[in-house]
Amino acid sequence: MSKIKPSELFELLGTITLLDVRKPKARAASGEMIAGSVFQHPFLAVNWAAEFTSHQLVIYCVHGHEVSQSVCGFLRDEGINCRYAEGGMAAMIDAGFETVALETTGAGHVQSQ
Repeated sequence: MSKIKPSELFELLGTITLLDVRKPKARAASGEMIAGSVFQHPFLAVNWAAEFTSHQLVIYCVHGHEVSQSVCGFLRDEGINCRYAEGGMAAMIDAGFETVALETTGAGHVQSQ
């Protein structure tokens, strides 16, 4: 499995697509996401993977364990260039990544501001 340290990820910003694949409840509970990232539901990767076939992806979950590693493994099996952020969002914040607040919409869904 291909992982990347947050310190190495800083150097790639602007050349990769950063995906937030945290479970929706964990995402909503945090109230924030890494600036510049795009949320994709981790359990629906089969539905959205094809959108990213020509992208170089780095994905993150809360701590860089089961969720991001499983999604990354699936995407790599689909031929997509993917790595996961070692330590997840927690390590990215510790490394100085900027976050943005999430906004709750009418149906209880959360979107970035």
